[in-house]
Amino acid sequence: MHLEPPGADEVDGAEDVVVAGNGGSGAGHATAGGLGRRALLVASAATLPVLLTACQGIEALGAPPSAPTDVRTLRAAIVREARLVASYTAAATAGGPSGSSGSSASPDTATAIAEVLADHRQHLARLRSRLIEPTASGSAGATAPAGAGGGANLTIGQFEQAEQAASDWLIAHLAGLPPTLAQLFASIAASEATHVPYLQSARRHR
Repeated sequence: MHLEPPGADEVDGAEDVVVAGNGGSGAGHATAGGLGRRALLVASAATLPVLLTACQGIEALGAPPSAPTDVRTLRAAIVREARLVASYTAAATAGGPSGSSGSSASPDTATAIAEVLADHRQHLARLRSRLIEPTASGSAGATAPAGAGGGANLTIGQFEQAEQAASDWLIAHLAGLPPTLAQLFASIAASEATHVPYLQSARRHR
């Protein structure tokens, strides 16, 4: 008895099994890869609207809203008052404002400058007490503005003009302010208006 070599059909069948196995394995990888890519695309498509919405939300927020008018006006008043304080401080440190011809100040004008400076410091403290905001943002006029403090070179007449301008500015900005803040502005304006004749009197008695 002897064994016949396998026929061509059997060999072909065996080769078909091997190839089918490899092919099946390859098809399995291809299917998994296809599913992976499809899943990734689906996930990306699902995530994109969320990302777009988030970006649009950030853009929609935009810049923070501006401060109310009364807050902006109060900040401006603080800055202006701080400038006056800086100018008077410089003049007081120098012994008083210079005369109209550059001469040194008299004792009367030096005393007047010191007294008016004390008033302005009180005004500034009262204005600052009305402005409440986070420390991080800082309050306007918390320090003397850049360029302020040239009072040592101002004449007594220029201080008189500055007082009148300060009073006029406060009066011009009363409209639209809350009643209590308007009352404070009016009170400070009246005080600064009285500084004008007081400084004039000191100048005449030089």
